[in-house]
Amino acid sequence: MVATGGRQWDRAAAPLIVLAFLAVTALAGCEVADDVGHPASETPPSARSSAPGPPLPTQDPELAARAVRNQAAVERILGTPPSAIVMGASAGFGFRGSFRGLAEGTYDVTAACTGTPSALLTISQDGRRDGGGWELNVPCGRTVEASVALKSGPATVQIVKNSTDLGFGAAVGFRVARHPPP
Repeated sequence: MVATGGRQWDRAAAPLIVLAFLAVTALAGCEVADDVGHPASETPPSARSSAPGPPLPTQDPELAARAVRNQAAVERILGTPPSAIVMGASAGFGFRGSFRGLAEGTYDVTAACTGTPSALLTISQDGRRDGGGWELNVPCGRTVEASVALKSGPATVQIVKNSTDLGFGAAVGFRVARHPPP
């Protein structure tokens, strides 16, 4: 039901609507002065040059050469990657990576390290009742192999040097492969 006097409201509102429309169109043509901006003749802020920063530190060439040798040694110790590899990596001080949809089964794990006394490889599956954690201590300079039963779902693999020495130039690596290959 419509209240009486509806037409009167329409007649009274019409001039207000026209005034609002005129005010909006008048303001649309206005230019606003920006007294905090930069004059047009000046270079825009993104193109200005600034004072050069301090030089970046350079790596010790001997340390860099040691890191390259250790990385190559880890790759050599690990050998040829298996055909059913699920994840593998080698890095300087450590590595951490995740699987999203791991199939349940047995996996062969191979790990190696050089340039530090030992490394620690862990595989964890969060949300498992038994904790879903597995660790492998890796004495450096040789390959360490083991088999681990994993449940389906996500898993995280991490390998880090396991020593208090600085281990500059150290390298660690691992491979996880499905056993037996599908």
